Amino acid sequence: MAPKIRVPADFGREHINSEVHGNLILKLKDGRQIRTNSMIMSMNSPVIDNLTTNMFQSTLEVDDFENEAVDCFVDSMYTGEVEKLERSIFEEVNKMAHAFEVSWLGKKCLKFYQTDILNFDKKTYDDILFACEIASRAHTNLKQSKFVSFFVKTAFSWNISKGIFLQRYMADFVNISKRQMDMSLAIARDDINLVIRILNFYLSITLKSRNVDENSLYLLEKLDVRKCISKYPSDFEELVYFITEISEVTNNDGMKPILAKFNRIKASSDDEVDSSDDSQDEISSLESDDSESDKINKPKDQSLKNPETFDLDRTGWRLVEFDLKKETRFVLPRQEIMVVEMVTTKNDVEKHIALIYEFTGFQLSLFIRCDDVSSHKWSYALQKCTDFVFKSTILEERAEE
Repeated sequence: MAPKIRVPADFGREHINSEVHGNLILKLKDGRQIRTNSMIMSMNSPVIDNLTTNMFQSTLEVDDFENEAVDCFVDSMYTGEVEKLERSIFEEVNKMAHAFEVSWLGKKCLKFYQTDILNFDKKTYDDILFACEIASRAHTNLKQSKFVSFFVKTAFSWNISKGIFLQRYMADFVNISKRQMDMSLAIARDDINLVIRILNFYLSITLKSRNVDENSLYLLEKLDVRKCISKYPSDFEELVYFITEISEVTNNDGMKPILAKFNRIKASSDDEVDSSDDSQDEISSLESDDSESDKINKPKDQSLKNPETFDLDRTGWRLVEFDLKKETRFVLPRQEIMVVEMVTTKNDVEKHIALIYEFTGFQLSLFIRCDDVSSHKWSYALQKCTDFVFKSTILEERAEE
């Protein structure tokens, strides 16, 4: 008995379109036909095997796919390689591998995605967007979640800012697809506050226009509320505020059940916190009076009354807006912007200051949320930002002439 042939294998591309062996005809969208061997195609694809062996088909319509993709697909079936695979036809070939259940070709496509498409030479926004959309469509249309995992792991492993990318990716918020919103949540992952802040911005506009769009409702339904409450309580409270106000102003039927769900989960989380606090009462009661006295008499940092009191010129940042209770915004105007990830430091600055970058046009903005921050800490943080900005070589944007 002859051994079973294992694919991928090299059957010789010279046999494609053979008059003698070509008993299975593929019909392309432009009317062209490719003669293939049903045995070779069946060994690679269980779907084709079923169509030819059990359903006795001798022709297959493949006009749903681009001609170049079909050529690459057939060449791969005959050679066991993906020599004709290119970026321009990658998605089509991957779809054919999925449709005809050619498992080894699907793995080759995933490998090509990792080594070629995720190989960002210049790390431009367009390059990252191209890879992002491929991963998003593969996940939504083909249920291939590995593409999303590889994209998130690779694209943001070079300190490319998720926040910067998501702000541009979700910029046309009311018109982006549900697929793109799902991808935004996948990109954010544990940093769900990045999406919440974008959502809060649009909800603030909604409050003024008194019109709730479908995308806002969809994203609100998709949010992991418990994660929001536990990790980003201030962003969550702002979100609940907007939802409450919109519910009262617009009488939107879709917003009310979302608000009810948010409040229910929040109440449940508060009960869990209260229960945890009660269990610590006995331990807390044993604290010494001296310890309590130290806490009461501990000197506090003098809050920053005016950020212009320190040398902004030295850092290069320019004050735009200042509100001690909310956030202060600085901008660093440049013709060529190097965008950096959120700055974190290993001292007490990070306990008081959250640094958030926003790239719009050709201006880099820095938002600083403050909590009893002394001026020297502000000055130190801004200097650190300047160092990161000028030393980073991440997303490069040049002004058009």
